[in-house]
Amino acid sequence: MARPLIQLALDSLDFDQTLSLAEQAGPYIDIFEIGTPCIKHNGVDMVKALRAKFPDKLILVDLKTMDAGEYEATPFYAAGADICTVLGVSGMATIAGVINAAKAHRAEAQIDLINVPDKVACAQAAAELGANIIGVHTGLDAQAAGQTPFADLQAITALGLKVRVSVAGGIKASTVKQVVEAGADIIVVGAAIYGAASPAEAAKQIRDIADGKSTHQQMVINKIGAILSATDQANAIRLTRLLDKAKRVFLCGAGRSGLIAKFFAMRLMHSGYTVSVVGEIVTPSIKRGDLLIIISGSGETEQLIAFTKRAVELRADILLITTKASSTIGDMADDVFQIGVPEQYSKVYGMPMGTVFELSTLFFLESYIAHLIHEKGIAEEEMRYRHANLE
Repeated sequence: MARPLIQLALDSLDFDQTLSLAEQAGPYIDIFEIGTPCIKHNGVDMVKALRAKFPDKLILVDLKTMDAGEYEATPFYAAGADICTVLGVSGMATIAGVINAAKAHRAEAQIDLINVPDKVACAQAAAELGANIIGVHTGLDAQAAGQTPFADLQAITALGLKVRVSVAGGIKASTVKQVVEAGADIIVVGAAIYGAASPAEAAKQIRDIADGKSTHQQMVINKIGAILSATDQANAIRLTRLLDKAKRVFLCGAGRSGLIAKFFAMRLMHSGYTVSVVGEIVTPSIKRGDLLIIISGSGETEQLIAFTKRAVELRADILLITTKASSTIGDMADDVFQIGVPEQYSKVYGMPMGTVFELSTLFFLESYIAHLIHEKGIAEEEMRYRHANLE
């Protein structure tokens, strides 16, 4: 089977925002679709702008033509569109008009089967007229009612027509493989890319899955990389200032975050800091001038809230490493380091109950240690000298 094409639905009314999104996702996209809201608002100028900016990409104009097919489609083909859409419910005369306009410009016509009662019959008739692409499309309203395009996709691909089959309707990373296996030639993605915290990351993930290149290992690496890219690089400088100001350093976290806290405590000890882990039997009392570092994705863990309140009473400095700017602990802390942005942690594909925050924090803190020992000129021999030797 040929490599499926990825089509990005550009539905925003904002001209500049549309071009910006196309630039971000462009390396992983084959077809830029100027969505119906976008083309209605911006007109043929949007086609010209995308064609000028992306001469090597296919451009689809989602006209959803209902009448006067050839007359309506012609100016968009002339402006640089490679594909225009016509509604299957418009009737064969209108469909034939768009096909004629496409042929006149050595372009392609796509028949959109949205709301067509007999999709199989419409697809067969359109293919006989010379349609190039049949679009299996579950609209937003139908999606809201719980409908998906998968059954229709299987019915159309089973016909074996000499056309490409496009599928649209809530496609996301978790359903791309199913769409490819069902035989789609073109995969239309909208909100899963433009609604993502990092459209480029989302587009790359979908591209890799469609190409069969995505492994769980690569998925985790890509996710952590994207989160670290969205993390303020100035945190390293701020953290050094906090550590050097502190008389002693205390670390705490709950569950998996607690394991990361222990890891960082060991690395700080290697680097020459006086460090304790909260909850250990030999941990001393915290005092004014000490620094308490709390690792908590939510910033709402009850035990850690209690630790924070006590540290505030004792006038220790507090740093929270977390996923969001504001939380119960964060609002009491002197400083908050946000790892990535909150949207990057919602419904992480392939990692149910995953450790995205903890792994990203681990990478952030380990890279910080690399930064620290370089800045301070701490030799590896010196770190080894401090390492535990009763082992």
